Amino acid sequence: MPADLKTGDMNKDWGLKVKTPFFIVSNIDSGRYLDLVGNQPVIKRSNGRTSQKWFFNQKTKTIQSWRTKSYSLTMRGKNLKVGGTNSYWY
Repeated sequence: MPADLKTGDMNKDWGLKVKTPFFIVSNIDSGRYLDLVGNQPVIKRSNGRTSQKWFFNQKTKTIQSWRTKSYSLTMRGKNLKVGGTNSYWY
């Protein structure tokens, strides 16, 4: 996939649009949204805040918080965590 994709372009390998905000909605908890409270991911009702928006960063190949752009989603074992975006996809 070309590294020169611009905002709004579709990364077909990942199935996400570059730097375009989206919401992560739970199927198991009445359509609640993934929210960022401090540096903890939590599931909450939709509230329209930027803490519930996420975007795909083409350069780092990470899903980052729209509100706190230095935070990315990561999996540690079975747990979803949020941490600093300090590395690249390998």
